[in-house]
Amino acid sequence: MSNAYRTWQEWETFFAARSTRHLPSLKQDIDYSVLPDSLARSLAIFQLGESGGGTIVAQSFCNSLPGINNHFGTSMAYFVEEEHRHANILAMCVRQLGGRLIKSNWTARLFVFARRLIGLRLKVVVLLAAEVVGLCYYHLLAMRLPASRLRNQLLEIVEDERSHLYFHCDFLRTQTFSRFRKFVFVVVWRIVMSSAALVVALDHRKAITDLGIGLKPVLERWRAFSRLAEMLVVSDSQITCRQAREAGTDLPS
Repeated sequence: MSNAYRTWQEWETFFAARSTRHLPSLKQDIDYSVLPDSLARSLAIFQLGESGGGTIVAQSFCNSLPGINNHFGTSMAYFVEEEHRHANILAMCVRQLGGRLIKSNWTARLFVFARRLIGLRLKVVVLLAAEVVGLCYYHLLAMRLPASRLRNQLLEIVEDERSHLYFHCDFLRTQTFSRFRKFVFVVVWRIVMSSAALVVALDHRKAITDLGIGLKPVLERWRAFSRLAEMLVVSDSQITCRQAREAGTDLPS
């Protein structure tokens, strides 16, 4: 998408075009046994987090928020389906790595609790934080892996999550139409994003260490995309590619 801001009908068309993709083949093409066991556990935790989202679709159709219509609800349904596709791909990745899927994890429970406790607007803020955390982390993992189907699928998920970031930012722009609302968003966003980064860094520190990534690059990447998301929501004009680069990332092509 060459433009960060889209109408809900455009988002619906965008997601619909990707909804026909088949699951990839992840037949083992390299010796995955050389990779640390902590990678499989880390991906299993993210797989669990990608598996929910049903209630937000109903909320997207049944609300009286400004700037929202049925195209938004349909777009959100496509988004959730895409997240479930990611869950299926990550499950395949975990199995290829010789790991086991998990049914419960404290960080996943925390994100689910936060989403269920609040209304649609704050729920999307939590989702946005999850997108920032996920796309940065998947990218850093992929860059530490040898050329393989596993690496390619993580990079494909990164691109999907990038578009999800812009989708959620478009929604939040419709809800921050005054200076006061923008201020409230910035405060809430920084608290939620900082909290999400902290809990994920703690839960995935073994994989971060074993793959030689280091905590500093992870935090810097999260900080850059967090700034970009904030700019996309509160800026009164289009975010240019130059501004995105200055924030430490780029708009999608």
